[in-house]
Order: sequence, then structure tokens, then C-alpha cells
Amino acid sequence: MDAFKRLKQIGEGAFGTVSKARDRCTGEVVAIKSARDGSSEAAAALLREAALLAACAGNPAVVALRKVARSESGGLHLVMEYVGPSLHDIISARRRHDLRFTESEARRVMAQLLAGVGSMHADGIVHCDLKPGNVLVGEHDRRLKICDLGLARSAAAPPPDEQQVDGTVGYIAPEVLLCEKDCGAPVDMWALGCIMAELVTGRPLFPEEDLCRQLIGIIDLLGIPDDVSLMPLGIDAGSPSKLREKVPEERLSPAGFDVLRGLLQYDPKDRLTAAAALRMPWFAPMDD
Repeated sequence: MDAFKRLKQIGEGAFGTVSKARDRCTGEVVAIKSARDGSSEAAAALLREAALLAACAGNPAVVALRKVARSESGGLHLVMEYVGPSLHDIISARRRHDLRFTESEARRVMAQLLAGVGSMHADGIVHCDLKPGNVLVGEHDRRLKICDLGLARSAAAPPPDEQQVDGTVGYIAPEVLLCEKDCGAPVDMWALGCIMAELVTGRPLFPEEDLCRQLIGIIDLLGIPDDVSLMPLGIDAGSPSKLREKVPEERLSPAGFDVLRGLLQYDPKDRLTAAAALRMPWFAPMDD
């Protein structure tokens, strides 16, 4: 790792820290993800992420893996392209100045994310932890890149014997919160719906800080469908959806709301796929 000069730490992933660095030979600025410790489990997690990044090598919306490097001490490192700040950083900066994304800006962001996630799914990769913090924005071209595949998995892999609740509170799909088995690509579509709402409102859709409260928050916001109406969560069984109140028409047009509602469906089978979402009328006026 002497070939790189570390400049500063820029983030933390599921299994390691991320630093901005410069290649001493080429001058290229890169991002280096290093395991938190030298354990075999941490090394295996980084190698697994490297394999998933390699599987997405043809996807321009996923951060590019340059190489896997090992330090003299034996530590493992992923050397990746450096992109820029996260979408979370940009949303937060705008919020401090009371500036939300316009609908046309949100549409352009969502078009890029849906295309990128759709390509991931076509390659058999489910990200499982999509959130603004795992979307990078190019410093110069403003193109979006999905990063941190530490929790991602291959759709071809058999489901675990016991479903774990992986992901970030606020963006976790209800089927994951309910520990259902065989959760797949629809979990990413739910997360994209949460990101879309956050773009146009400037606030997280589900700000709850623990898993139970997030599940209650989902049911409170979206109402209670028949198949979960008996859940003992202390919410009126006749509760209607409040999503339109949370995302009013002055922030998102009816066509945009159709996309949002399609992404935030309780039943994964009813949720929009990336390809289906991009065919919705909301994405027709992309020249704005």
C-alpha cells in the first residue's frame, strides 16, 4: 500500500473504513476501503464485496473496482475509483439552506438510480443497503454511482436458513423487518422509494431509529392492508394511507406520485421493478 498516499478518511462501510488517497505513480485519486481489523472474517467480507463489484464491472452506475491490494502487515484493501460526495451529504447541505430537490431534479436522480439498480438486478446482484449515503455524486459530471456492496448478495445464492435484518433503519423493506425468507430485488425497489420521497421532501420518509418503530411507522404512513390488519401494533385497523399528506402535490405531481406509490407497496410482488418504473409516464419528459 506504499503506492498510495492516504489523504483523509471519507466514510465507513458495512465492514470497513474508506479513505481518499492518491496513487503515487499515476496521480489518480482513488478511494480505498480497508477492513476494520485483520480477522479472517473481515478479509472474507472484503473479498466477497470485491467479487460483487467485479460482477457489476459493466455497470456505469456502480463504483469501479481498480484492484484488491494487500499491505505489508497482511491487511486487505479494495482500491476503487474516487467519485465525490454522497447524495446524503448533498441532501443534508440543501436541508441546511431549506433547499429541496425540484421535481425535475428528483426525476433525473431517480432515472439514473433505477437504471443502475436495474442493471445490478439483471446481473443477479441485490444491493440490500441502498440509501443516500451509499450513492455517490461525481464531483465534475454529477453522475451517480452506487457504492458499498458490503451487504449485497447474489440473487442466485440460496436464501439463508434464518433471515437477518440487514440494511439501514429507515430504508429497510417491510418483508425484511418481518424476517421473511427469500427477500430479493424488491427490497432495493422499496429503498429507492424511500430515497425518492426524501429527495422531494428533504427529510427521511421513516426517521425512526429502531426496527420496531420503523415497522410501526410504515404501517401508520401507508395504512393497513387486509393481510396485516391483525398485527398487534396498536394502530386503527381502518387507517388509510397518509403518503399523499407526507408528499403533497406541490412537491410531487400525480405522475410522480404513481411511481412513488408503486415503489412503496407492502407486497414485494406488487412493487414496481426498475424497468417497469422507468416506463411510467413520469419519466417521459426527460428533456426538462
